[in-house]
Amino acid sequence: MKILLTGSGGFIGRNLKTALEEQFQGEEIVVLKRKEKNGSLARGESTGESLVDYSDPQTLLDCKNCWNTDMIIHVAGGTKLPFFSENYYANVVPTKNLLEALKQKSPNLQRFVLLSSHAAAGPSRYKKREDEPNRPVNFYGLSKLIAEWYAMSYASTMPVTILRPSSVYGPGDVDFLNIYKMAAKAIHGKSLNVYAGNKERYTSIIYIDDLVKGIVTAMLSPKTTSQCFFVCNKNPEKWKTIHETIFETMGVEPISFNMPSGIIKPISYVGNVMAFLTGEPSLFSRDKFELSYYNWVASNELLERATGFTPKVSLEDGIRLTYESYKSTGQL
Repeated sequence: MKILLTGSGGFIGRNLKTALEEQFQGEEIVVLKRKEKNGSLARGESTGESLVDYSDPQTLLDCKNCWNTDMIIHVAGGTKLPFFSENYYANVVPTKNLLEALKQKSPNLQRFVLLSSHAAAGPSRYKKREDEPNRPVNFYGLSKLIAEWYAMSYASTMPVTILRPSSVYGPGDVDFLNIYKMAAKAIHGKSLNVYAGNKERYTSIIYIDDLVKGIVTAMLSPKTTSQCFFVCNKNPEKWKTIHETIFETMGVEPISFNMPSGIIKPISYVGNVMAFLTGEPSLFSRDKFELSYYNWVASNELLERATGFTPKVSLEDGIRLTYESYKSTGQL
């Protein structure tokens, strides 16, 4: 069996690649990596990695890793991008061109798994289901939703499965690391604990190992084709609970401050301008404001019914394991 993976350099893709190599020993695991400026398309093919230009359909058609593939998990994409055009070219164009290349070069493809995002569905205070209307509130979510539409348009010619992970955390993640870093600045056992206006907001969440198992389970299941699934823990968590559990795990007393939305919103617009001027992602952007302003709660029931998959790692255990990893790698 030949399994193709994109986005192996990112947090989710890196963990997924390790899991695939462990679970499918003896099978062919190949990788596509986005070609950087002045990168060579040929480099890395001998080790199962190929550099491609996702915006150029011909490079995908010429790439041997796209030929006669049995399974693909498409993880590659962009997150922290301030403008719609950037999100479109990072998330929609690669999906569209990859689908067409595989249609032509892998006629016996058994599964195309698109890793989308909860952001494609939009926020919800209550457990949102897959059959409810999609209402993305930022450019990232909209681009992911458009990518989903393209994927489903190929469902009549190849088996397609769409997965929407909730907030993902675990060893190697850089977003949750910021909370740990706040706690690590403790003086006399106390440290400032700043919320981006989301202290009382709820979010669905999942530990990275559970997400990886969910992805592989969905890929192999005959009951997940031509469908979209949320992938998350059964119950959501308050951001207050997440922060306080991290501080407690690190033995630090939090001095909490919840930034008012009225302050964060104008800062987010300034962040977008700075991102445009510098070409670098901003710590505060309009998209991040939208993500912190709402509740992001989803239901995992559809995937559980279809495959029997349920996450196993509790919030407390996941935060502890993540903390231990950050310490061992010198990130804290």
